Amino acid sequence: MPEQDIQALRAECDLATKFWGRIWAGFTAIVFREKGEEAAKRFMVLSLGNHQSGHYLEGLRKLGIRDDEPPAVRAAKYHYLSNAMGGLNMEYIEESPKKVWIRYLAPSWAYPGVAMMALPSSIRKGGAEAWHAKNGALMGCPRLGWVSTKSIMDMEPYDEGYFIEYDHDLAPGESYRIEPAVRTPEFDPSKQPRLDPAVWPEARLLKAQRNLMRQYFRTAVEVLFRMYGEQYTYFLVSQVMRGVAIQFTHELKREMGIEATDAKAVAEFHYNLQRASSQEVQLTPSRDMHSVILRSHLPFGPENDELRAARFEFTSMATRLISGRVSVVRKLDGEAEIWEFCNAGRWLW
Repeated sequence: MPEQDIQALRAECDLATKFWGRIWAGFTAIVFREKGEEAAKRFMVLSLGNHQSGHYLEGLRKLGIRDDEPPAVRAAKYHYLSNAMGGLNMEYIEESPKKVWIRYLAPSWAYPGVAMMALPSSIRKGGAEAWHAKNGALMGCPRLGWVSTKSIMDMEPYDEGYFIEYDHDLAPGESYRIEPAVRTPEFDPSKQPRLDPAVWPEARLLKAQRNLMRQYFRTAVEVLFRMYGEQYTYFLVSQVMRGVAIQFTHELKREMGIEATDAKAVAEFHYNLQRASSQEVQLTPSRDMHSVILRSHLPFGPENDELRAARFEFTSMATRLISGRVSVVRKLDGEAEIWEFCNAGRWLW
C-alpha cells in the first residue's frame, strides 16, 4: 500500500478506535453509576465472556499461535498479541513453559483519564476472572489457571498476573486466584512475541484494531439487553453516547483538523467519524443545508430504530458542542438515516 494511503488509513483507524473505545469504557462507567458495583462487575464478566467464547480459539489461529505450544504460553501470547493489536501497551515474560506473565501497562485504555480512580478494582478483577481464568477450559486444558498479582485500580503500576499450568486438574473455582506480589520478573523487549509481518501487514493490523473495538460495542449492547431488557438499554446507550460526545467531541474535532463551526464543518465532522468507522455514508452539501446520509448502522443492522435513535444522541450533543447555532434533524428514508445540518442564524440553546 502506498505511504499516502497507509497514512490515511492510519488516521481513520486511530479515530474510529478511539471513538469505539471511549464508548466501550462509557458503558462500564454508566452501569456503575446507575446500578452499582455488582452490576458493573456482572456487565464486565458477561461482556468479556461473550466476546471470548466467540473469538478466542479463532484468535489463536489467526495470530499464528501453534497448537503444540504449552497452554500457558499459548494463552499468554494470545492476550499479549491481541491486546497489543488493540492498542494496549503490554509486557510478556516467559518464566518457564508452565508459567508466563503478562502486564497491561498504564494508562488504562478502558478507563481513560481519572476514571480508573473512580471505579472499584472488583470490576477489573471480575474481567480477569471471566476471561483469563477461562482460557484453559476453552483450550481443553483443565490444569491451566490464572493468578492476578497487581491491579492499577489498587494503585499498583499496572495490571499483572500469570498463567500457570498446574500438575493436576483444577476443581471449579480454582482456575482464578488473587495473590499480591511485591517483586515480579523484569520484562525483556527482545523476547516479546511478534506477529508475522507477512501475514499481518500494518493495514491489516489497523483494520483489525478498528473492528475489534466496534465488536465490543455490539457485545456490550447485547449483554445489556440480557441484563435489563430493551427499554432500559436504550436509556443506557443514550447516556453513554451523550457522555462521550460531551467529553470527547472537541478532541476528535481537533484530530480531524476541523476549525470552523458552521453547518458545513459540523456535517464534515460527523461524516468523517462515520466514514472512519467503516459506515456506508455520504455527504451532500448545498447552500442552505448539509446532509449526512447513513446507509449502514454497524455493528448492528437497520431494523432497530430505537437503538439507532439512542445512538443519535451522540450526533445531537456533538453538534450542540461544536456550535449552538447549528440545528440537526434526523430523518428516515427506508433503511437509510439522514442527518440534516442547518445554520440557524440564531443561538438555539
